[in-house]
Amino acid sequence: MKKFFTKIIVFPIFFLANPVFAQDEPPTLEGNIGPIVDKITGYLFPVAVLISLVFVVMGGYMWIISGGDPSRVKQAQGTLTWAILGLVIVLVIFGILRIVINFLS
Repeated sequence: MKKFFTKIIVFPIFFLANPVFAQDEPPTLEGNIGPIVDKITGYLFPVAVLISLVFVVMGGYMWIISGGDPSRVKQAQGTLTWAILGLVIVLVIFGILRIVINFLS
């Protein structure tokens, strides 16, 4: 349990301390929030898509090496189903964010 909380607390600190986020001026919420959301989604969206595609490939590989074993085929189908569902959810969230930001701007 302690490792779980350590990962939740320590990972964001190191992630946000990344030099990619270093700027001359810190972003403010006084003006437009669109550029801030664009920057965040510009980093997170490709990572989410890449992870989803890795799981799709992994599920396909699991299916190929299953050798017709019904339990392994079912496991591979589950991996593919959840990977594709995750990709769809990421795309829907990205689309909703675009709509909301365009509406608010």
